[in-house]
Amino acid sequence: MKIIYSILLLLIMSAAYGRSAVFNDSLIAGTWKGTSICQVKNSPCHDEIAIYHISKGDKPSTYQFVMNKIVNGKEEDMGILQYSYDAVARTLTNIDENRKTTWKFVVKNDTMDGTLFYKGELYRIIKLSKEK
Repeated sequence: MKIIYSILLLLIMSAAYGRSAVFNDSLIAGTWKGTSICQVKNSPCHDEIAIYHISKGDKPSTYQFVMNKIVNGKEEDMGILQYSYDAVARTLTNIDENRKTTWKFVVKNDTMDGTLFYKGELYRIIKLSKEK
């Protein structure tokens, strides 16, 4: 019976290791580009082509996003945010209580689907692909 439990434990640990190896968070670093579409009409928000330069943060499981948009064919600075990465859920999250914003991205291989909530309301939907 101990052998069966040992084998089961080994299989579970192997599956967990395999999952983290396949979806290693180091694959997040790089340049991501796509659309950032407004969800609140009659607001200062405008649809944009987004380009985010992502690098590993100073702390474990963190990333820095240099968030830009394309205007007249050139990148325009929008800001820099720090994100926490949840490897199990494959999500990147930034919550700023002072600004009342929550950014959240779900990483799926070389694509990311994101949302921006402002004051609890869905403000933007972002769809990105990793640049090669």
